[in-house]
Amino acid sequence: MQINTTKGEETMKRVSQSLILMSVALLSIAMLTACATAPQEQPKADAVAQTPGLYTNEEYRFTLNYPENWKNQKTQLATEVLRVANPNAWLIPVLVATVEDLGDNTTLDPKEFTDSAMKSSPGSKRYKVLEQEDLTLNDGTPAKAFSYKWTFTDGATKLLTGALVTIKDGKYFSATVTTVLGGDTKPAQLLEIAKSWKFF
Repeated sequence: MQINTTKGEETMKRVSQSLILMSVALLSIAMLTACATAPQEQPKADAVAQTPGLYTNEEYRFTLNYPENWKNQKTQLATEVLRVANPNAWLIPVLVATVEDLGDNTTLDPKEFTDSAMKSSPGSKRYKVLEQEDLTLNDGTPAKAFSYKWTFTDGATKLLTGALVTIKDGKYFSATVTTVLGGDTKPAQLLEIAKSWKFF
């Protein structure tokens, strides 16, 4: 009688363990299924499906081209609609596109742009415009393309930026492509990316 009771308890323990394992397995499957089907939060730059090397903004109706291997990065400012970078250790060059409301006295002047950039990046300094060019975009909108060098907020790193700015429908648009001064990417290459801006 005693032996039977012991065997019965062992059987019950095995059944309990089996039920626990099955419950854990089912719970794991349920959690995996929920994770797979739940909407995933994504960085702003990833929110719109993109063709590699082509950014299309449906809201403001413009496109930008960049190297196909560049990867989306998390945007850093409220005005940024795109941030993509070369997927190296330093994430440079980096392309940033911004859209903001037009100020009362906003112009396409590169000096005005660099002054604003310096204010929005405290600690950066020595902004110097190297070259500039007046452009007319594909739809007839006037634009300005320019390159400038500057010193990062660490006070030591010297950077080079190619930029395009334009104004349309009460909005101020900009594209900047930045890398380390003296690096492999030359000013003309940075400007080529920024100047790929097209309205549609």
